[in-house]
Amino acid sequence: MLTNRLRDIVNRVDHAGSITVAELSDQFGVAVETIRRDLRTLEDAGYLRRIHGGATSLNDHISALSFSSRQQESPEAKSVIAQRALPLIREGDVLMLDPSSTAWNLAQALPDMKLTVITNSVRIVFDLVSKPKIEVICVGGHYHEKYGAFLGAVTVSHILDYHADVCFHSCSAYDPETGAWDSNDLNAGVKKAMLRSSRSNVLLCDKAKLGRDGYTLINTVERIDCHVSEEGIQGEVKRRTDQQNKGFHSSP
Repeated sequence: MLTNRLRDIVNRVDHAGSITVAELSDQFGVAVETIRRDLRTLEDAGYLRRIHGGATSLNDHISALSFSSRQQESPEAKSVIAQRALPLIREGDVLMLDPSSTAWNLAQALPDMKLTVITNSVRIVFDLVSKPKIEVICVGGHYHEKYGAFLGAVTVSHILDYHADVCFHSCSAYDPETGAWDSNDLNAGVKKAMLRSSRSNVLLCDKAKLGRDGYTLINTVERIDCHVSEEGIQGEVKRRTDQQNKGFHSSP
């Protein structure tokens, strides 16, 4: 039988979709370690899923945002990020774009020049058909309307058949100590395959994702070749990236 605090934790996680250990600690006025024990208890009982730094709801429609919902998050920042990423692209490049709303913004910003774009995002494909100089390769698989993309084992297999110069990917959460995280296994699997199939990679991540929680690690800090964000991202991320001799781009 659940205590009142455990029931309240479940309700808050289900309502928010995900929540951090620190937030729960503040809300209930108990130690962080107490909350961690509570989350372990609730995960063992099947009420939620523990993730890096917190917990997420088991209700898929809550814990993983749809593409349309993600489009509405930080739209100005994503537009700035797209413009900042353009100088990293050279004519003749083969690019991989993940199905994130940030990569979609980049696709919209691409000039009509000789490029090859490999993606599993139907929305990106539709936006690029008006640019005849860009060759578009859409990898298939099981289509998920919620994400506007093909996902799953077949998609991963198709991606691994290609090789790209640069993979542009985003994430659900960014931790300066560990790297880029995602809240959905299917999306994470595709992104990992894109990273494996690309010579280099660029993380497109706005500052709102710093400190959020993710479930599956996509890319470690050490393996992120370049991190593009809007102006105002926390200096800790920039310093850590600089120390590892990686490229960092932020708006002036």
